[in-house]
Amino acid sequence: MAAAAKRVAIRALKLAEARQRRGLSLKDISESTKISLRFLEAIEAEEFEKLPGGVFTVNYLKQYAAAIGYPEEDLVRHGRAALATREPAEPAAASPGLLRSLLGLQIF
Repeated sequence: MAAAAKRVAIRALKLAEARQRRGLSLKDISESTKISLRFLEAIEAEEFEKLPGGVFTVNYLKQYAAAIGYPEEDLVRHGRAALATREPAEPAAASPGLLRSLLGLQIF
């Protein structure tokens, strides 16, 4: 597991380096793509679970890759693989009383 974490950190560092070699800040990319800074930071840190998901994630990865001159499909493939290997978060258990109150149900 430590080796995988190290690979992730190395890849993220390379994304930031590629951006910096082009003389771009995250703010520059945010302004040109309209992607929020927090999502761009998540991409560079490879915290893909923090992205909105679905087509938005794919679109954000492609736009970021294009902005820094990185192969778009490579980043999308890596993002998908990283998301597939993460364990899903356990849903929070909702109490029946909470569910009833949210639904406006009265049970006697």
